[in-house]
Amino acid sequence: MIMQKPILRFPEFSDNWEMKLLEDMAIRGSGHTPSKAFDNYYDGNIPWVSLADSKYLDQGFIEKTTITISKDGIKNSSAVLHKSGCVLLSRDAGIGKSAVMKVDMAVSQHFIVWKPLEDKLSNWFLYYKLQIHKPEFERIAIGSTIKTIGLPYFKSLTFNFPQLPEQTKIANFLTAIDEKIQALKEKKRLLEEYKKGLMQKIFSQEIRFKQEDGSYFPDWEEKSLREILTEHKTRNLKNQVEEVFSVAKNKGVINQIEHLGRSYASEITTNYKVVYPDDIIYTKSPTSDFPFGIIKQNKLNRTGIVSVLYGVFTPRNKNLGLLLDYYFSIWQNTYNYLNPLVQKGAKNTMNIGNNDFLNGEELYLPSSTIEQQKIAKFLTSIDEKIEKVGQQIEEAQTFKKGLLQQMFV
Repeated sequence: MIMQKPILRFPEFSDNWEMKLLEDMAIRGSGHTPSKAFDNYYDGNIPWVSLADSKYLDQGFIEKTTITISKDGIKNSSAVLHKSGCVLLSRDAGIGKSAVMKVDMAVSQHFIVWKPLEDKLSNWFLYYKLQIHKPEFERIAIGSTIKTIGLPYFKSLTFNFPQLPEQTKIANFLTAIDEKIQALKEKKRLLEEYKKGLMQKIFSQEIRFKQEDGSYFPDWEEKSLREILTEHKTRNLKNQVEEVFSVAKNKGVINQIEHLGRSYASEITTNYKVVYPDDIIYTKSPTSDFPFGIIKQNKLNRTGIVSVLYGVFTPRNKNLGLLLDYYFSIWQNTYNYLNPLVQKGAKNTMNIGNNDFLNGEELYLPSSTIEQQKIAKFLTSIDEKIEKVGQQIEEAQTFKKGLLQQMFV
């Protein structure tokens, strides 16, 4: 029998952890997919976890599912209704993702379910143990197209376990940290929604900023992008600029290695376009919510290079460029502006020239540079609050990761 102790431990516990079969600590189950030939098997009131629910896993509790099934679906298939508190794990796509059932649920055959024996195993301790073990699940999965873990693996799966009181204390401690992380995520989401609502009201002029004397700034004016942006075609001819930028929907202009994990640039980047601080970039490549590409300002305060396929433009001034960045961060605005201009080619390529991009429908924008500055400063202050909460989330997640590595064996 293998016995071990974790690096970090609550002081009231000193017993060795024991290596045990998970089969001896919990009752293992699985699931099934009811026949889709019978409509009455679906759209019932029983949540049914399928591969479509990957986004709901690794979040602690799982409560809602994309698909629901009926009692007839359970009765006429090998599907099983598992009790709330059971722990599930994906053994196919999204391998190793797990969750604790908040309500009674059924699952497809792509999942393993454990019902912990109450006198031996805490369900939340098992959940966190599975989270730590995820890299191992991914490593042992087999298959060319869709990787999977066979059932025999789970029959012989062993973990180190402490006694139940220590399991419970560890689980409660980590759950409290997760609750803090979720609270921070919700705070960030609400700030983002608040910002989105304000932007819509600002650009529709429902909200107007005032001058120092209390009067409104001059009326906004209709402007084409050609009046605001100037294309520059500066190339990296002498390889003087090394940093390659990516442009992301949420993160904006970002170092490519930081964003994607590695550089996808060619060895020779002399043909790449140079992007200066405050420049506007139009990607011409579709992403989710932005089928015609995204438009972002370089806020990094440093120079980089981007693909020759991108359009790069210098704004009349920094704040006006920033307002365009905010305006086009609303997907409806980007869609409405680009839709009449873009023709999609093979493989979703964007058939739009940079001149065409500048000649779209005119936009209402503040004519006063002082109002431009006020709006930019106001929205930037909200961004700073969102970024601060994002950093708090990262710090809490890093703290939790360190605890997981030290509190388990």
